[in-house]
Amino acid sequence: MEEQTVYHNTTNLKGEELQEATSKALTQDECVLAYFHNYDSLGATPERVLRHFKIMENINEKKWHNTPITSIRRSFSNLSFGLNPKIRKTDRMIMGDYGKKVYVWELIK
Repeated sequence: MEEQTVYHNTTNLKGEELQEATSKALTQDECVLAYFHNYDSLGATPERVLRHFKIMENINEKKWHNTPITSIRRSFSNLSFGLNPKIRKTDRMIMGDYGKKVYVWELIK
């Protein structure tokens, strides 16, 4: 089975632009995985993870405030597939930020 790519190049980026996008995606995946290691007992959902990043961000930074929820969902996807998945979706659901129930994810130990 092939390892899933980190950045989904749907806009056909090339060269330096593709390298930068891939690097940012990898960094984001690492941040999401760190959240699971540090706060997994809270019940991780993409919405909760993004909200946490925005709250913890320094006042003069804008990294997470401009991050769409779909990017965090992509990180969840990246971390849950491939040869060595790091997280998994549970059967438990909670109310999400957009008024719909969402699955809670957990770290694979």
